[in-house]
Amino acid sequence: AKVEAVAQEIPDVTPAGEKAAGYKALLLQHPAGKFSAHADIEKLVVAKGKSQSKPEEVGQVLYNRGLINSVLGTEAIRTAMKKFGNKPMTGEQVRWGFENLELTAARIKELGIEGMLLPVKFSCADHEGNSRQARLHQWDGKAWQIISDWYTADDKVLAPMVKETAAKYAAEKKITARDCSTEQ
Repeated sequence: AKVEAVAQEIPDVTPAGEKAAGYKALLLQHPAGKFSAHADIEKLVVAKGKSQSKPEEVGQVLYNRGLINSVLGTEAIRTAMKKFGNKPMTGEQVRWGFENLELTAARIKELGIEGMLLPVKFSCADHEGNSRQARLHQWDGKAWQIISDWYTADDKVLAPMVKETAAKYAAEKKITARDCSTEQ
C-alpha cells in the first residue's frame, strides 16, 4: 500500500524540532502517514468540520493510534452483532466480540488501513491478539521513516513474566481468573 508521508508533531520530537533528527522509537504496528482510509476521513469528517483534531494532525502517529483503536472497537462490535443481533450491545457482548475478533489481510485492506496493521486474531486467552510485533521508526527532522523489519516478542521470555505478574496481581486483589477453556 502506498503511504503518504506526514510531518509529525508529536511529544517525542516537537520540543527538539530539527535537532531531534535521528531519534528512534518503537513502532507498535501503526506508522505515521496517510493511508487510503485517511482520504475518506478528510473528505467525510475533516472537510465537513466534524473533526475534533486539527487537519494537520490527520496521519500523525498518535492520530493513527487512535484510528487503529477505533477500528478494533468498531470491528469487535460488528463481530458481536453477528452473533447477538443488530441491536445495542452489552459490555459482555462487546467483550465476546473482542475475544472473537479476527482481522484478516483482506479485511484490513477493505478498511483502508493496509500497512497500518498486520492481521490480528484475539481470543479469551490472548487479548494481545498475536500482535506482539513491532518495528523501529526514525525521525528525519521532517517525518518518521520506518527503518526496520518486524520484530517479534520472545514469548519464551515474556510469557512467564506476564503469568507471574498477573497471578500476583490477582492474588493481591482477590480476583479469580477466568477459565477460557470453559467459554465459547
